[in-house]
Amino acid sequence: MTTGMKVTRKLKIIGLMQCLCVLGCAGDNPVADDTTGIIRLPDGYEERYYQGMRYGLFVPPAYDSTHAYPLIIRLHGRGDTVSWDLGWYHDPVQSTDPCFVLTPKSIANRTGWGDSWSPMHSLDMQKTLDVLDTLITEFRIDTSRLYIHGASMGGFGVFSVLAKEPGMFAGAFSICGGGYPGRAREIMQTPLWIFHGSEDDVVSVELSRNIYQAILEAGGRKVRYTEYPGVGHNAWEPAWREPALMPWLLAQKKGRETSAPDTVSNLRHEILYGGLVKLAWEAPAGNGDMDQKIWYYKILRDFECRAELDAGETAFLDADVGASSTYVYSVIAVNYYFQMSGGKVITVHVP
Repeated sequence: MTTGMKVTRKLKIIGLMQCLCVLGCAGDNPVADDTTGIIRLPDGYEERYYQGMRYGLFVPPAYDSTHAYPLIIRLHGRGDTVSWDLGWYHDPVQSTDPCFVLTPKSIANRTGWGDSWSPMHSLDMQKTLDVLDTLITEFRIDTSRLYIHGASMGGFGVFSVLAKEPGMFAGAFSICGGGYPGRAREIMQTPLWIFHGSEDDVVSVELSRNIYQAILEAGGRKVRYTEYPGVGHNAWEPAWREPALMPWLLAQKKGRETSAPDTVSNLRHEILYGGLVKLAWEAPAGNGDMDQKIWYYKILRDFECRAELDAGETAFLDADVGASSTYVYSVIAVNYYFQMSGGKVITVHVP
């Protein structure tokens, strides 16, 4: 479930070290051998060391130095230094948009990847950025397509580096992490997707809700927040099932000019038994251009966001309506670049 509703709760800092010393994630996107439990790392993966820090590096097997490649940094959770076989290493990514993947390993559980409350990078985050610099000189890396993501401790690290290196990355996502609202203006320089479980008892969901709200209040428009009802400190599981997650991240590119998608068509409604309102519409036809690819729909009622629906969904049921009431609904299409179509509007009277 995705919510576009504003959250007005005040941030309660429960102790920074308590936030950072979270339980380890069991790998936020692992691919393991189903029969033996052995993780078989693919061709192209190797492990290296930099100033005592171990890190994994995946080089696209068909690497060609005449072509510039994107690079993704994955920040793990506390204690999760296993070299997982990530989905990035496989098709469809490597056949359609091959990329490098950097997976640093931090054993500094109290400082980890740092946080956006602190003015300086943590030691391991600084080492990671140093490694990135060396990879850019060693390989042909497209510096307009650098990405970063992380879960739990790694989620805090994402907000940390975005706050301290605004605009460095083309796109990022954080899962069950948190950021300091006072750094919203720096963080919002990077297109960002935030995930959290509503029942997380390790990292408070307020930490994601509040940084999201702070970005909106600062004027940031390239941010999306997805909260999973009933989910605890394992929000990486539903997040990685989001079909648009990987293509959305790789679609981001610094300096890319974008335009808005077309408006939905044939917006209509039904009044169902019990007075429920059902909306339905047709997706924009598009023209094959990436700007026309729909990421999700915003559903507004009386000019306030009621829901966000993935691109494949073209119907919405509003059960929270009153009898003898009139509502103005609008459906807005949003593309991968946060560009919004014009709103298709319909007025509905509930008898």
